[in-house]
Amino acid sequence: MLAALQTLMEVARAQARVDVRLKLAVFVRGSLSRQDMDPDTLWELLREQPFAAHLNRFRRGGETQWRLPPAGGSGRIWARRAGVDPAACVAFAGDGKHGRTAMSLQIADLGPAMGMERASHLIFEFPDDASNRQIAEVARWSLSHLPVLWGTAGWCFDVVEGSAYMAARHVVALARRCWAIQILEPAILQWDALRGLPGVNWLTLVGDGFAAAHGIDPAALAGLAGAEVFVHRGRDATMLAAGAAPLRGDIHADESLAPLVTVAQALKPALLASCSPMYGQLADEDVMNAWLQRFIDPQAWLRVDVDG
Repeated sequence: MLAALQTLMEVARAQARVDVRLKLAVFVRGSLSRQDMDPDTLWELLREQPFAAHLNRFRRGGETQWRLPPAGGSGRIWARRAGVDPAACVAFAGDGKHGRTAMSLQIADLGPAMGMERASHLIFEFPDDASNRQIAEVARWSLSHLPVLWGTAGWCFDVVEGSAYMAARHVVALARRCWAIQILEPAILQWDALRGLPGVNWLTLVGDGFAAAHGIDPAALAGLAGAEVFVHRGRDATMLAAGAAPLRGDIHADESLAPLVTVAQALKPALLASCSPMYGQLADEDVMNAWLQRFIDPQAWLRVDVDG
């Protein structure tokens, strides 16, 4: 008995894997289906686009098996039930050339929950060697075909696996060094996206209604165009490019953050000052709020106490 009590049990240290990916996230107010933009409609729009030509399989919700998407008019990806608000999540994927990773897409069509409106979203993930032109092309398509609330594109954190606490430590440590990598948590943003932007990125898409609701004149955003900020006007939204290419914003490298600061200052009234609790150190309001406002008050982000 005594010998058994003296046995030491070693517990493996908590670990997590955090990657950095090129993504375009586009958020839309309310349900896509209620705006006739359900996954089937979006698939019909997408499948003719050159940038999406490689998408050859899809799966729904928690499914593990991929299946072939329907050809034009031959079937539906998501069957809507009359009178029921949707909660559709669909992923599209495909194979790139020479076995490389290709662009993938996730669509979340979110109806109200507990009587409260949510934000649906499309998240495009690109291979690390994707060209700036390709990302911008998909962003311009989004402006032309979606009722954009807001969107961002560039480098983003991607928690692949492991402990949420350790993942937060990795994210915070890298975020302190690389200021332009964005934290995007769809589970949080389905609510918070309706209140404001979780920061800016290389590309920032701003819907006219979203801008006006925060006291920003959409027409005034065109005035940001210059040597470092590029402006593209869409149907009912504006795209701002902070520089010619997505940056990680490494403060130890020769990377200018000036274009990101310019865009952030112009969109300051629309930036989230706080967000819903996340995990680990990202659940600390002082840490998360300082990160959200890092291009507005950089000293606050440098001062905040982190142990990553």
